[in-house]
Amino acid sequence: MSTQPSGILGVLPKSYQTSKNVRNDGSINYITCMCKFSDKVPQEQLVEVAKQWAEDPKYLQLYVRKCSKDQQYTIGFMYDFSHEEPNEGQNKRFMDPVMNILKRQFGNDLVGWDVASPTWIIK
Repeated sequence: MSTQPSGILGVLPKSYQTSKNVRNDGSINYITCMCKFSDKVPQEQLVEVAKQWAEDPKYLQLYVRKCSKDQQYTIGFMYDFSHEEPNEGQNKRFMDPVMNILKRQFGNDLVGWDVASPTWIIK
């Protein structure tokens, strides 16, 4: 009889630990988002946008990557919003100004986004 846990936990290494920053109740308030752009926007331009955002120390992660087989790119990020408890409407309050800037800069070449909080960090 195996002593390994079943399911996905059975494939995780024994050294598996959650991040020291994660509270057991999942209440750490990080906003995570991916902003997707049309294939007309070169990744170099998105890297420049991400570098500007990186000047704000509350951006914990910023990256540009391909997000679909038709060569679209996304800016992905994690933002520390822990100055507030997670609450309904915070994503809209945070993202509205970000989206306004991106819409002015990229117009219809900003094709979508996905934003969520809180975020549970596993590792």
